[in-house]
Amino acid sequence: MSIIDQAAKNGFHVQEVRDHLTGQTLRTWRHKSGMLIKILPRPGFSKRFAAMTIPYGSVHQSYIYQGTRYEVPAGTAHFLEHCIFSRDDDGGLLGKLSALGASANAYTSHTHTMYYFSAVNNFEEALNLYMSAVLRPYLEIDRVEAERPVIIAELSQYLDDPDNRCYMQLLENLYSKHTVRQDIGGTIDSVKAIMPEHLKSVHEAYYHPGSLSLTISGDINEEKIIAEIIDFLPDKLTDSAKLSIDDEPEEIIAANSVLHMDIASPSFLIGIKNPGILPQKQISGLELVNRQRAARLMLDTLLSTSSELYESLYSEGLINESFGYHYACENSFAFLVLGGESPEPEQACARIAELLPAALVKGVDSEMFEIQKRAAAGDFVRSLDAVEHSGLVQAQCNLHSVDLFDYPMLYDKMDSATASEMLQYISDINNYSFSIVREAKEEPVS
Repeated sequence: MSIIDQAAKNGFHVQEVRDHLTGQTLRTWRHKSGMLIKILPRPGFSKRFAAMTIPYGSVHQSYIYQGTRYEVPAGTAHFLEHCIFSRDDDGGLLGKLSALGASANAYTSHTHTMYYFSAVNNFEEALNLYMSAVLRPYLEIDRVEAERPVIIAELSQYLDDPDNRCYMQLLENLYSKHTVRQDIGGTIDSVKAIMPEHLKSVHEAYYHPGSLSLTISGDINEEKIIAEIIDFLPDKLTDSAKLSIDDEPEEIIAANSVLHMDIASPSFLIGIKNPGILPQKQISGLELVNRQRAARLMLDTLLSTSSELYESLYSEGLINESFGYHYACENSFAFLVLGGESPEPEQACARIAELLPAALVKGVDSEMFEIQKRAAAGDFVRSLDAVEHSGLVQAQCNLHSVDLFDYPMLYDKMDSATASEMLQYISDINNYSFSIVREAKEEPVS
């Protein structure tokens, strides 16, 4: 029986796409329950990789499921990840996967949660264990209370970290209502408020076959794996939850803030809010992925160590090798953060606010942009040979309903003028906020 016939028998519809550049194949299995499975066959490779993508992250503090609105404390997504991906007295998911020789990990972001592992041997057993833990977790009060002090200890460490404090203060300066302004782990008080019923309601709404996706990469027995997965799937389509989020003002909340901490040297971060991407102005799919890639290419040019802006700041002694940037662009928020250590953080902020808009107006050399674009596209195509990397990228692509093989087409269509247009918001100083960390103030002698 062919794969297609086997799929139909088990309630799946299968589509196959072959990349004309690499000759590699991507098969998409979609079950009648809504379960999405992406398989990247890699014959001859010893390592195999699997990732489960949950479209639930820290911003999902309010959501609607089956007509009912739910509210959960900040940090619930991270808390749930801890409860599932734990090492308890019986070994927990992490311990049991390790016993099978699998290397496993998990993370929570603003927009999603990811559970993933790689293995050479015992892959099917590890996948079965992995799916059982994610789809059928134990979320009773003893599990919750065992994880609570661990998470609170993590948050306490973050409170003592100057870089994290500076970053979180910056997000609070940029956003007034959007839950992206809150730490992914929540606060100590919000973590204390999380109860089993919160975790169970989130799990019911988001951790089900109609919502999540599974990505597998490597040399696998596809029919055997699908047969194993069938046991976890219901016979009918399951409902999906929807994020409920308030509109966000276009304006920033505060232009600057200063923290005083016990540090070796001062540092700064500049945040630039994009008023064009907000809860009331969302983007998705290929448009979102294209913006992520094109804008990052442009920023790599404007802010690289060989750029005029970097060389000016470095020669003036305002930055050092710690200088860098982070660009976040998701469905309902987008912002640029850049900064690092500086002996004169206020002056560094002022110079960047002067130089960066000017650099954007001047633009980048279109030929240089094309060279960098081709290099990035080539790096991406070569990365498809890596079992883990290609699997992880596809797992993230599932959030936006795009595939790995869409990326070469996106690169082909990029140009410097369009990429520059995407970043026009950084030319408006009203979108800027400065967050600075300085040495702790000396206490007066009594």
